[in-house]
Amino acid sequence: MRHVTGGALAALLLLAACSSEPDAPGAISADEEQQLNDAAAMLDANSIALDNAIEDTPAR
Repeated sequence: MRHVTGGALAALLLLAACSSEPDAPGAISADEEQQLNDAAAMLDANSIALDNAIEDTPAR
């Protein structure tokens, strides 16, 4: 059995890291997903029902 040196091991690890598959185009990170969820919750909390948005305008 061969003995792998530290330099060779480091080179193999770097090569493995470089060959990893990139993120899909348009993919978002977990932090961005959380920010979007927070923004959606804020919009939901500040929204009103359409029935409550009727203006009191005179009929023509």
